[in-house]
Amino acid sequence: MKFLSRYQFSGHALKRFLGRAIVFVLLLDVAFIFLLPVMRLTSTAMMDTTDQHDPTVVWIPHQIAKENFEKSFAALDYWKALRNTALVSLAAALLQTLSAALVGYGFARLKFPGRDVLFLFVLFSLIVPPQTLIIQLFVLYGKLNWLDSYLPFLVPSALGMGLRGALFIFIFRQFFKGLPWELEDAAYIDGAGPLRVFFNIMLPLARPGMIVTFLFSFVWHWNDSFEPSIYLTHPDTFFLTQHLSTIESTMRALRMLMTGNTGMIMAASFLVILPMLILYVFVQRYFVESIERTGLVG
Repeated sequence: MKFLSRYQFSGHALKRFLGRAIVFVLLLDVAFIFLLPVMRLTSTAMMDTTDQHDPTVVWIPHQIAKENFEKSFAALDYWKALRNTALVSLAAALLQTLSAALVGYGFARLKFPGRDVLFLFVLFSLIVPPQTLIIQLFVLYGKLNWLDSYLPFLVPSALGMGLRGALFIFIFRQFFKGLPWELEDAAYIDGAGPLRVFFNIMLPLARPGMIVTFLFSFVWHWNDSFEPSIYLTHPDTFFLTQHLSTIESTMRALRMLMTGNTGMIMAASFLVILPMLILYVFVQRYFVESIERTGLVG
């Protein structure tokens, strides 16, 4: 009997070990798929022309080509473009988080005529590609004298829409729908109005959804190159992604780029994503926890 119990225990432990090993291998494969482009970008950015054409150099160059980063830094007009990108992305993310939370709360907790129909329109805007509306928006913003300014990014974000705004409204609506109604009933009995209930009770409870929305909005505004290329034409207002999209022609005009040297372009790409990599190091724990609490995993 003791032998059988030990055999059953060891068999259970073996199954558990094999299950964890399979999960680990799958996660390692997925991580490799996502990290391979970043690893290749970083490796190429550190290579000079000789290493790039040397078949014996695969990942580690013979010497780090610092001039790739120096010339890319200058061609990107890095500090000015970084300031523009960071300020607009931060302001748009904050405005979009607050406005999406307010709109999502209204759809989830307030009853008014046409609520479900309006929410269907919000979901419809989620599946409509922004390229189909860009001409109408360009004409509208031109009449409002908003071109070559940051208002096309900030005003829609403050009104609950903007980049991926419908998705954020949906996230907050689902989050607020899962909260107990007793919280609001107690506040209404004490004489609180809808706005006071939202700001004093519901919004502090929506911290996970706010973290997810803010980070998603910040990263998507940072990486967006389509709308800035339409609305911004003056180099002093350019974002990092705009400079990156024209960096090859800029380097050739400044005689920085030699034919066949992709290391400078890779270095410029690394400089653009570097702030996001640093940000992820500090916020990844809060981001994962917030994703789990908002129910986006399922």
